[in-house]
Amino acid sequence: MKAKRIKNDELLDLVNEKDEVIGTVWKSDAHKDPSKIHREVAVAVFNKQGEVLLQKRSLKKEHHPGRWAITAGHVGAGEEPEHAAKRELFEELGWKNEIKFLGKIFAQDNKESRIFWIYYVLVNGESSVNFDKEEIEDVGWINFRKIAEFSKENEYVLKGTTHRILTRVLTEVGI
Repeated sequence: MKAKRIKNDELLDLVNEKDEVIGTVWKSDAHKDPSKIHREVAVAVFNKQGEVLLQKRSLKKEHHPGRWAITAGHVGAGEEPEHAAKRELFEELGWKNEIKFLGKIFAQDNKESRIFWIYYVLVNGESSVNFDKEEIEDVGWINFRKIAEFSKENEYVLKGTTHRILTRVLTEVGI
C-alpha cells in the first residue's frame, strides 16, 4: 500500500554526513526518521546595532506555531542552498537582499537530522519588512544580548540549533 502524502509535503534531497546527495526523501518522512539527513537553510538578519530580526511563526504552521524564530526553511530536491535561502528570505520577509554564506552545521534530535547551510544579512537600521501573514504573525528587532530575557516573556527559547546559528554569526562576523 502506498503511503499517503501530507498536504504541502515536498520532496527534498537526501544527503549523507558529508552533505553529498544520495537520493530524495519526502519532508514528512525526513521529519520522523533521523537516519534521513536533509538540508535546511537559516538566514540570520542583523543590523549594525547588534539586533537580530526575529519572526513569530504563524499559528497555522505545522511545526512550532506561534514561536519566535529566524528565517529558515527546507532546500527542495535539486535546489541549490543559496537559492533556497534567498527564496525563504523573499517568501517570509519580502526582501531580495544579498546574502552571505557562513558555513554549515549538523543538527540532530530524536525525530530528524539536518545539515543547515547558514547565511546572514547585515542591514542598515531597521529596514521595513513586508512579511507573509500566512507564514508569519509578527516581526521584531531585539538586541542579541537580551534574547534570554525576551525568551522568558515569549514563546521562544534560545537553545539548540537557533542558538548555535546566531552565536556563530555574531562570533564570526563580529556584529
